[in-house]
Amino acid sequence: MSLKFLKLILGMLYLIFSVVATSQLYAQHSPSHHSDAVTTATPKLEPGQVVITGKVICLGCHLKKEKSAKAQCSIYGHTNALVVEKAIDAQGKKILEAKDKIYQFLHNAQSDKLVKDHTYAGKTVIITGKIYPEANIIEVNFFKEKKVKGGKVK
Repeated sequence: MSLKFLKLILGMLYLIFSVVATSQLYAQHSPSHHSDAVTTATPKLEPGQVVITGKVICLGCHLKKEKSAKAQCSIYGHTNALVVEKAIDAQGKKILEAKDKIYQFLHNAQSDKLVKDHTYAGKTVIITGKIYPEANIIEVNFFKEKKVKGGKVK
C-alpha cells in the first residue's frame, strides 16, 4: 500500500466517524426523543390552553356517511370540525373526556383555514387552544398539520 492510499483511507474513516458522531449527538437533542414530541412542536401554552391532536372532518359529510343525515355540502358548503385523538393539558396530563369527541372550531383568525378549507378534511392536525366542552367548541390559538412519513403519522 502506498502512503497516499493510506492517507485517503484514514481521511475517509475520519469523515465517516465525524458524520456518525454528529448524527448521534443530534439524535440525543432532537425533540423526537422527548417524552411527548407534540408538546415540543407547539408554542408555549397560555393559561387554560391545551395541546390537541385530531383528525379534521367535514361535519356534514361525516354525518351523512355515518348517520344518513341530509347534509347538502355541495350546495351550502363544507363545515369542518375535529375528532379528537389526544388532548394534553399544560402539565402533560391527558384529558380523557375529550378523546373521540367531535368539536367545532370557534371561527377566528387562527382557525379560518381549518373552518373553511376542505382540503384539511381527513388530515391530522396539532392544535393549541382552549376546549369549551359545554359548547363542543375549540378555540384555536395555533395549529399545524401533522405530517405523515413512511405511512406512519409522526
